[in-house]
Amino acid sequence: MALVVPAQLRAEPVPDCKYQLNEASCTAVDPYAAISPWAVCPPLPPRDYNPQYQGNPDRAPTRLSGEMADRTNTGKLTLIGNAEAQRGNQRLRAQHISYDDQQGLVEAWGEIQYDDVDLSLVADHGRMWINEDRGEFFNASYTLYDRHARGTSAISYLLEPGVTEYNRATYTTCAINDNFWSLRGSKVTLDENTGVGVARNARLHVKDVPVLYTPYVTFPIDDRRKTGFLAPSFGSSDSSGLELTVPYYLNLAPNYDATLTARHLQDRGLQLNTEFRYLTPWSRDASFLNLEYLSDDDKTGTNRSRFTYQDHSRFSQHLTTNIDYDRVSDKSYLQDLNDNLGLSSKSFLQRTGEVNYDTNWWSAAARVDDYQTVDPDVKRKNRPYQRLPRLTFDFHPRPRSLGLALEAPTEFVRFDHDEKVTGDRVDLWPTISLPINRTAYEMTPTAGIRYTTYDLSDQDPSDPGSPSRTTPMFSLDNTVFFERDVNIGPGNYIQTLEPRLYYLYVKDSNQDDIPIFDSSTRTFTYNELFVENRFSGADRMGDANQVTLALTSQLTSPDSGARLVKASIGGIRYFRDRKVQLKPDTPIETRDWSDVAGDLSVAISKAWSGRADLVWDPYDSSTERLNARVQYNPGFRKIANLSYRYLRKENLNNNQNQANTQNQIDASVLWPLTPNWQILGRWYYDLDASQILERTVGIEYDNCCWGIRMVAREFIKDESETNQAVLFQFVFKGLAHFGNDIESELQNGILGYTERPED
Repeated sequence: MALVVPAQLRAEPVPDCKYQLNEASCTAVDPYAAISPWAVCPPLPPRDYNPQYQGNPDRAPTRLSGEMADRTNTGKLTLIGNAEAQRGNQRLRAQHISYDDQQGLVEAWGEIQYDDVDLSLVADHGRMWINEDRGEFFNASYTLYDRHARGTSAISYLLEPGVTEYNRATYTTCAINDNFWSLRGSKVTLDENTGVGVARNARLHVKDVPVLYTPYVTFPIDDRRKTGFLAPSFGSSDSSGLELTVPYYLNLAPNYDATLTARHLQDRGLQLNTEFRYLTPWSRDASFLNLEYLSDDDKTGTNRSRFTYQDHSRFSQHLTTNIDYDRVSDKSYLQDLNDNLGLSSKSFLQRTGEVNYDTNWWSAAARVDDYQTVDPDVKRKNRPYQRLPRLTFDFHPRPRSLGLALEAPTEFVRFDHDEKVTGDRVDLWPTISLPINRTAYEMTPTAGIRYTTYDLSDQDPSDPGSPSRTTPMFSLDNTVFFERDVNIGPGNYIQTLEPRLYYLYVKDSNQDDIPIFDSSTRTFTYNELFVENRFSGADRMGDANQVTLALTSQLTSPDSGARLVKASIGGIRYFRDRKVQLKPDTPIETRDWSDVAGDLSVAISKAWSGRADLVWDPYDSSTERLNARVQYNPGFRKIANLSYRYLRKENLNNNQNQANTQNQIDASVLWPLTPNWQILGRWYYDLDASQILERTVGIEYDNCCWGIRMVAREFIKDESETNQAVLFQFVFKGLAHFGNDIESELQNGILGYTERPED
């Protein structure tokens, strides 16, 4: 049996003094630095030995000293009183030392202490073949300082540099006189060269009570990857009942590995999962292949599965590829067999394959897009189009001639669908601009023409089979910069005022005979004030004769350059009605002014930050959308978030045209109550429906050598059903953890959540 803790690459953290019990040994550090897993431990006994030998250990001389010395006729040297033998980074101290030069044998009695780089050992008596870096000690206690581990043994063996063996031994990472848990075995071997500990006839004791026995177990003593069982996880949910997960990790090679997992679901049966990860010389990140299979689900009576594959590679400076594939056996798979809120709420699974080639002058890409619908409420006709294929080419020469910037994006797409119009689309949009950048202002005139043509199939016989559109456009973007020094309290700051005027003209063209493949109306935000097309995709090119008036102000520190406040507001003045709409029967837009859009970001200190964006309707004097967030983060794993979301939208299916709103509050917290206790929670609430969308409550206890975490979650699966789950994790520091992977579940729910370091 092997217990493995997956490795995480991270810098060695420095403890915050408020978490160190012995404040005298602690220095003040950055409160945002990660807290050491041993921060709540009392300090280990100080060492009086600091090995610093840098030479070849095989050629290191042996140095002997003592208060009294005697040499026999046979050449054996006896040292009495504070005797010491030292070679390289090894040191042996005792009251009585006998040294045989011919054998290189050192024997010691009385208050024996052996030290090397990491190991400190105290014994009744012992002996060393000091030239061979091996020895044996009797009735010993040992301490591994780097691992914060210690134990006892009847006989301790130094087998070779970095390898020790302990007979009738104990092993723990708990503080002295606080053995909450210990691993006890007939033989315990610690190999620092491989990072693996081995225990035979092992018993795991908690408070001197044996809770687990195994004839053979391996466990990690550093962060290196190693083959073996990962700690099992267990929990419960409404959809599957109690569950137990047992993973087995395979360290196949430095660049690839695999995890085989058996997951028993009380109400469904046994699910088998396989994850294969690999890195190649061309990988941009770790690629993986996952397969999940549940045979004969006890609830549905069907075989259920999921297959996921991801590969992102760069074969040269110019050539990259992306593959993302996700498939499930049925529409309810994610809701039934996943506790992740974000994953369970997905409506579509995307399958994408892409090849990109990019140079300084041009770029080209070939891509295919397919989707699997996993939301049972989505009708077939509302499913997205398949793009088989999508070919793009963009010409953007560098350097610029006469300061002119040329862009010429081109796209060919084949759209496929079972119940809609299908066809090919070619879209060309060449533009030329003249950016003028000065200290006090920026100005960019841009002119272009967009040509889009179609070759359609399966359309109504009365509709044209090859519609096209030609649309000229012109824009002029102007920004002026004003700056002044301001004093706010004791601080000096720089305030900027940046008025911006953006004029846009797009010729009106009738597009009612063009189908909607991938276009939609953009969500109106501050950034959308400066886009050339109010629609996404190429099926609609919005007509325009308008000017955007906007103003931005920033407050920055002249010393650090940090931005404290940035506020922007703006709106659009329309000089003509907007005739182009997504659907032909949609009324034209006749308003002279757009909604007013604003954006605000605040970082008054490292601890306090906030963000808000607003859309306001000046005609109705009503708020159309508001997103606001405040975060307090004064240190590592100290987070409090409060968010508010408001959306007002017209219910087009209602004859009375009544307002329908989305009105939600999202609050989350991760906070230490004491150095040992920490709470976490999330409350996500819909004010209009008076309904809790998600709530999470959790508590963590972190001791010197163990920790426990428990999280209860309830979230909405669909409009009529909720799912409840209890996640539990027990941590034996430096050995293993048992239970759910809670951290990964909380990263999506608590903004700014970071994992606690584990050793």
